[in-house]
Amino acid sequence: MAKPTCAWLTVAFLAALSPTAVLSAGSNGTVFRSVAVGDCTATGPEKVCLTAPLVPGVATTTLDVLRDIYPGLRTDGFGHRFAGAEAVEAASDPDAGEPTDRAVDISTRDLADIAVIEAGGKAYAAAVSGGVVTMAEVKPAYRPLGRLLVATDPGGPTTGYRLLLAAPNSPVAVTLSSHFNSQEGFDAFHLVGAVGGALVDLYDGPYLYSEAEATERCELLDHREIVAVFETRKRKRHGLADIGIVVDYAATCINGEDSRTVGKKSFPIRLAYDGACYDGDTSRLDDFNAKFAE
Repeated sequence: MAKPTCAWLTVAFLAALSPTAVLSAGSNGTVFRSVAVGDCTATGPEKVCLTAPLVPGVATTTLDVLRDIYPGLRTDGFGHRFAGAEAVEAASDPDAGEPTDRAVDISTRDLADIAVIEAGGKAYAAAVSGGVVTMAEVKPAYRPLGRLLVATDPGGPTTGYRLLLAAPNSPVAVTLSSHFNSQEGFDAFHLVGAVGGALVDLYDGPYLYSEAEATERCELLDHREIVAVFETRKRKRHGLADIGIVVDYAATCINGEDSRTVGKKSFPIRLAYDGACYDGDTSRLDDFNAKFAE
């Protein structure tokens, strides 16, 4: 199989970012934005300033939330303690283990992103950094809800994808771990949420696969899967809303400047809360992706 050019990787990277390129609200929740360090007046709409209030009229900042992952994090984005992947007990249970000592710099190496969602008189924030997600109530007052290790692919970054509201007191954070090599792309989603006032694991998945290959008819045959829909639905079970997901697949034949779609599929998935976690049937998507490994 011929090795695809780096242009395919660029397309794959942009495709992974496109669902979160525009801010939205409602059943789609809110998107995560990257955390910026430094002059808050120079922060654009796609970023959140580390030291600026997260919600108007409330003093809680992104720094307050990130200090649950990096205790003692300074206003310049530097620190020396990490309650995360190198201290798994501390990442999953605030009362177990101790944060490890290591250099922290969220402006370069330890990039972070955060999302805020409001419900009535309350607001919640979820931040992701170092493969860890932390969640807190930030309005009317700051109240941490816990942190969990969510990194699923050590070969790629874990970022925040979307913050949903499954119930007035139950925000759900969707994270995304992505990995690309010369011809394949892997996306693994993960759901954690506040249930009963504490952050818990809710669901692993869905898992998306993309591949580029050279064939007799195509200089490059691009197989790509993207999430077209990720939203809460009206129906609730055990107090939490169902979550609807749609994964779209497209195969594109590329020859020089010409490209044409040669295949399309759509995989709707519905997740329902069973009182402990979310569950849903992804067998059609999993079976379809299994053929690429044959």
